[in-house]
Amino acid sequence: MSELFECLELFKEAKWAFRGQGADRVLSASIERVAIRPGVAEDYVEREFRRRAHQYVADVPSADDDLEWLALMQHHGAPTRLLDWTKSAHVAAFFAAQSSNLANSFITTKPEKSVEPFVIWAVDVESINAEAAEMLGLAPNDDLSSCKSFRKIYRDQQPEHLYLVAAVQPYRMNERLTIQQGLFLCANHPLFSFRGCLVSLLLHARNRSKPGSQWLHKLVVAAETRLDVLKALNKININSATLFPSLDGFSHSLLTDVQIQDWAKT
Repeated sequence: MSELFECLELFKEAKWAFRGQGADRVLSASIERVAIRPGVAEDYVEREFRRRAHQYVADVPSADDDLEWLALMQHHGAPTRLLDWTKSAHVAAFFAAQSSNLANSFITTKPEKSVEPFVIWAVDVESINAEAAEMLGLAPNDDLSSCKSFRKIYRDQQPEHLYLVAAVQPYRMNERLTIQQGLFLCANHPLFSFRGCLVSLLLHARNRSKPGSQWLHKLVVAAETRLDVLKALNKININSATLFPSLDGFSHSLLTDVQIQDWAKT
């Protein structure tokens, strides 16, 4: 377990963002995981959400702020092209460990049968965005999260075979996104997978003699370290209660507390 935190120290520069996953699965956005035709589904979900969101929240985004609309959709569980990441390696480690092996939560030694590890991804968002800006014909210092630039990524028809991802943050951050130090990676094409768009950008960088292979890393963590990781993170106040400041978050933190307490394993 200590080896994990030592590895995470290698990514302490501000340019890195992280994503924790409870299992070693392909990076994919929620819209492509739930829809056979994600482009059609995306149009439907966004149209219906924009039409009816005002019935549930008073302060909806402006009509031209696509990114804030998508962030609001993502926050409330609607499928989108956004993929959640965080600037905190420890927050990513929590999400990975907390969601891993839920049916085998008390594994503390190497199991006899194969049990799936959990993973933490690290991506160099500064290099990714610089490459994305070059591919889109934007200036290196252009803010890809601005309404104009994000519309070019998300809505404009791109030349054939121009597939990429970009790291973005809405201008107005909700409480959860702020606490979790969250940001999003977004693919520029609804009909091409997130993974395909990311690989395309990395290959584009390699063809320009840039070290694209160094911009994405995956840390694979043994399943039996799960409780130790959660216990260590809890000591530095990273748990469901602090990351989800609500009664639901506090209640869910008690579930983890029961698992990591010494008396729970006797």
